[in-house]
Order: sequence, then structure tokens, then C-alpha cells
Amino acid sequence: MDKSQLIDYCLSKQGGYLDFPFAGDDYAVIKIKNDKNGKYRIFAEIFLLSGRDCLTFSADEETAFGLRIQFADYITKGYHCPPVQAKYKSTAPIEFFDDDMLKSFVDLSYDYAKRKLKID
Repeated sequence: MDKSQLIDYCLSKQGGYLDFPFAGDDYAVIKIKNDKNGKYRIFAEIFLLSGRDCLTFSADEETAFGLRIQFADYITKGYHCPPVQAKYKSTAPIEFFDDDMLKSFVDLSYDYAKRKLKID
């Protein structure tokens, strides 16, 4: 799965929308919004880092830590995240993971964002 396909998968999630809050269009941020209260959460960030396309995704603290242990050579604390969020966010170069694993990271993050926003 390449960067474009990964973005498309994220956008296939109900309510998912694309944003580019940083300068340029090389740092894609995919969000979901609670229409009842207007709050939103980022559930995927896809960007180029040190020549590699990367995905930053969220999970509960225990799951995020477990993934960083399980894939210690590939998954790190979230890049470009404030320290308070770093324990929930992880960054992975997409080239090292197959399509199913990348989709599972996105699904995990999407479900986490929906829970936090209290979206059914």
C-alpha cells in the first residue's frame, strides 16, 4: 500500500475527512468530527519523514506501548506530537508493513477517535 492508497483507505471511514493544517500538501491529516458538538480528532497523519512515507496513528496507552515493543525496530512514539499525546500516538514507516497491518493500525486509531468523541 502506498501513501495515496493509505489516504484513500482512511477516507473510506465514515465521517473521515482530509486536512492539510501544516504548510504544503505533503503532510496529510485525516480527522473525524462529532457533528453534535463540533469537536474533532485526528486519527491518521501520513507524511514523508527522512525519505520514507510514514503513518502516525492513535491507540490507548497500553496498546500503543505494546505495539512499540512488538515492532521495536519500526514503530516509535508519535512523530510531531506534543509530549502529552506521545504516549497515545505511534509512528510507523508504511513500507515495512503489509496492507492488512496498515489497515489494522488505521482501524485501531479510527475506533479510538470515535470512542473519545463519543460517536456511536
